[in-house]
Amino acid sequence: MISMWFIPKLICAAIIALPGSLPVPNQERIVLAEIQENQQDITLSAATKSVQGMYSGITVIWNNQTKLFPWENISEPAYYPEVVTANIDGKGQDEVIIILTTGKGTGARGSSIHVLQEDWTEIHVGDPIAKAQNSLSSMYKEHQATVEYTMNIAGKEYVYSYPAEDAGMWFDEASIGRILRYRVSDNKLIAEIPVQVSPGTYTGTIEVEFRAYNGELIPSEVSYIEDL
Repeated sequence: MISMWFIPKLICAAIIALPGSLPVPNQERIVLAEIQENQQDITLSAATKSVQGMYSGITVIWNNQTKLFPWENISEPAYYPEVVTANIDGKGQDEVIIILTTGKGTGARGSSIHVLQEDWTEIHVGDPIAKAQNSLSSMYKEHQATVEYTMNIAGKEYVYSYPAEDAGMWFDEASIGRILRYRVSDNKLIAEIPVQVSPGTYTGTIEVEFRAYNGELIPSEVSYIEDL
């Protein structure tokens, strides 16, 4: 004979062991981005409340189909995701490009990008920072009242001179990678990587354009735009 106190324990164990068989309460959702263009209706929302300033778990609703991704984005509205549709692989239908902001700080900003195809598969995007680093070399000199940087970027030489007192700290060499942004222009994916010589001093921006190759988007052409 089974005692009555044991029956509730068996029921509880079954509930714990089979959570997927139970209805899950609806969670409060926050819309992070939405667009309606080129016959595409796309909405991004946060699957959970923010934790330590981040939304973890981004739901994509694309033409009434829904999928949850383990992505993260800063919870401040100024840094909400950007959604773009474009044919950046040069074939078939437009892709959905989702640009996330994953970190920020003084002289720093982190971004990640996801390119979804119509069947929800994701096109791998190569590392633009590594490509930019291979295209950059620099030399730093200290003078009595100034500092000087001589840079070679994508085969061209640039020289910059600053009053030494303009910054509390000058880098030993030109630095990239602290800030990374993406944009889409004329069906091309472009990474923007500012060049820094101090935490608050920028000489310009290296731009890395991607091209489709073997089912991926790889960093290709490198250019440099000087700050005015």
